[in-house]
Formats: sequence, C-alpha cells, structure tokens
Amino acid sequence: MSLRDAQWQNEQDRQKVADQRYQESVDYAKERDGLGDARYEKEFALNERQAKSAEARANAAERRASAGEARQQQEYQWQTEQRDKQLFQQENMPIIQSGWQAVSEGKDPGQQFWSIVRDKRAGSFNPERYLEPEYAEAGKTFVTYAGNLVRQAQDGKLDPSTPEGHALINDPTFIKAAGTIYRDEVSKGVGDIDPESGKTITGKELSNIMVSPDGRGVVLGVTVTYDDGSTDVRPVTGNRTSSPDDHPKVIPINDFLKPAYQRAALAKHMVGNADQLRTSLGLTAGPDLAGYKRAVTDLEKLHGQNRARISASNAEDKDVQLEALDAQLESSKAAAADTHGMTSKREEPAAGAPIKEWTGGDPDRLQFIKEANQHGKLNGLLENPTRMNTAFEMWRQQAVSQKKAEQATVTATRLRDTKTNAYLAITKK
Repeated sequence: MSLRDAQWQNEQDRQKVADQRYQESVDYAKERDGLGDARYEKEFALNERQAKSAEARANAAERRASAGEARQQQEYQWQTEQRDKQLFQQENMPIIQSGWQAVSEGKDPGQQFWSIVRDKRAGSFNPERYLEPEYAEAGKTFVTYAGNLVRQAQDGKLDPSTPEGHALINDPTFIKAAGTIYRDEVSKGVGDIDPESGKTITGKELSNIMVSPDGRGVVLGVTVTYDDGSTDVRPVTGNRTSSPDDHPKVIPINDFLKPAYQRAALAKHMVGNADQLRTSLGLTAGPDLAGYKRAVTDLEKLHGQNRARISASNAEDKDVQLEALDAQLESSKAAAADTHGMTSKREEPAAGAPIKEWTGGDPDRLQFIKEANQHGKLNGLLENPTRMNTAFEMWRQQAVSQKKAEQATVTATRLRDTKTNAYLAITKK
C-alpha cells in the first residue's frame, strides 16, 4: 500500500471514530433530556396533587367551619326561641288562665285570649287542639298502654334491655299515640337546614322510645325527612341540633308520662263536652264534614295497622281481640262524628217500632239499649243493624264473663268461710 493510500485509510478510521463519538454524545444527550423530562413531569404531577390536596383540605376546613357556624347559629336560634316562648307565656299567663277558666265554665274567653293562644308561642295552651278526636283517642291509648307498661315493670315482667321488652315499649300503636301527644316537641326543627348534609328538614315523626340503662329515663328517636325524600333516624338532643357535643336528651320517666296524662285528661274532658265547648270556643258552627272525613281516615289507617299486627300474632284470643278492635273503631268514629257536629249524641231516642221490635221485651236487650243511650252510642247503632247485633253480642259476652267472675268470687268466699268454720269447730273440740 502506498503512503497516500495509508494516509487516506487512516483519515477514514479517524472520521469513523469521530462519527461514533458524536453519535454517542447525541444519544447521551437525548437520554439525559428524557430523564430530565420524566423528572419534570413527575415533579409537576406531584406539585399538582399537592395543590389539589391543599385545596381539598382548605375546602373541607371551610365546610367544617361553615357547619360549626351553622350549628352554633341553629343552637342560638333554638335557645332564643325557647326564651321568647317562655317570656311570651309568662307575660300572658294571667289572660291565659282566666280564659281557660271561662272555657271550663262554657263561657266565651274573649278575643284577647284567642289572639294569644293562637300564637305559636302559646304551644299547648291553645284549647282547640284538644277538641280533635284523634288527639283524644291518642291520649286514651297512651294512658292505657303506658299504665300497663308501668304495672308490668313494677311486677318485674318488663325488662327494657331485652328484645321482647324493647318491642313491647315500641308497639306501633303506642308510638303513634305518643307522637300525637308530643307532636309539638317532636316537630321542633322542621324547616331548618341540617349543617352536616346541607339538606332542609321537611318533617319529623316519633320513631322509637329507648329506655336509659339505669331505667330512670327515656330517649326519643325521631325519623327525620329531608327535602330530597331521604330519611334518617336520630335521637332528640338537649338543644335540638346536629352538633357533636349536643348529646341525646334523657327525659325522666315521670317528666315523660305526667304531661301526656294531663293532656289526655284534658282532651277527654273537652271531647266529652264537645257541643258546649265548640260553641264557647267560637269554632265553626254546624257539621264539619271535611274534618270528620280526615278523622275517620286516620282512625281507619290506625285500625288497619292494629288488625294486621293482631292477625300476625299467635295469641289464642286473636278473634276476640279483633272483634274488640272493630268495636273500638266504631266507638271512635261515633266520637269523631259528635266532635265534628255530625250527630247529636245526647238526643233521647224515641221508643219507636224498630227498638221495640229489636228488643222484643228481652231484659238483656233492654239493658243494652239503656246503656248505649247513656253513652251516646244508640243513634249510631240504630243506623246499622249488623253493628247493633255485633255490639250487643260483645256486650252480652262481657256481661256473662263478669257474672262468672262474680260467682267465682262468691264461691271462693263461701269455701273459705266453710274451711274457717270447720277449723274452728275442730279446734273447739
């Protein structure tokens, strides 16, 4: 190889090496740029996540602050309303008391009394509510059922901590009656905005009664309905708020029963004197058909629930309970009809042909007619012969049972006296 060729070949080799080194440097630069881009993207994504997390924390803190502020505002508003209500009642108590005295005497209490008691701050001092037949019926149910529960508890037959005891206390009939009697207390907070969910409370209904572990008080559970249709069961708290530090309110047993008993007694008195009181209270004169229909609808709804409960039970006297329940419905309807001016229950019936024909001179039937008339039920029974016969049969069975019980008592007394006399005779010997 000539010297020129050798030089040329050497130059080619150097150029090749230079090209290779240049390509390696380009590849290295690309790799470095790629790593830099990846690192930047990771840092950017991390910064973005941190920014979003910080924003979310800030929003959550703002929501918590807003919820806390809403709870405080709600609690303050409730306390303000309570103070305003107490002050209103204290200031107007002389007029309220004199007006109630006039009502009890069948007199017109005056327009000033009505302007006061029809204010929502008057609460239970408005006498109009006690003329509602469903309120009176709820009072009767509450007193009867609560009295039975108290007796069972005193006899050691009721343990609220057991599923059976809890179910007995939370019988649907009793819960509905208690919810009616305490409807003002239960409905507090309707229209407020729940600070946790932001939903508006559209309704509240008594759901359950829980007895405290020491057995000295009760906590009321309320079904809360919101504007979106959803519901939630919550306990009644001391300040009626959703605040975490607003604990469930434990109501002493006596404080739970006493007001209900008083309201039930008042409703019974007023419904029993409905005609006179409706006139003295200045309520709408004449038959109240719409009110009567509403009352009957509520009574039939409750009657259907009770029938379903009894039918599903395993009680041996199921048929007797159902008959008694049907008779109670008719009695409640008659009371509702009288309260709404649909009948005149004190009107003495004429001893016409239908009554003479039905009694046929039978002493039991004549006595049944007399008692039905005394209780204001006769006119309603005369309109329905089937109801008349059913009511008489139940009355007759009750009379027979009572007579048997009396005879058993007499027999037991005689046996006891006979044994005593025999013992005395033996000891004398």
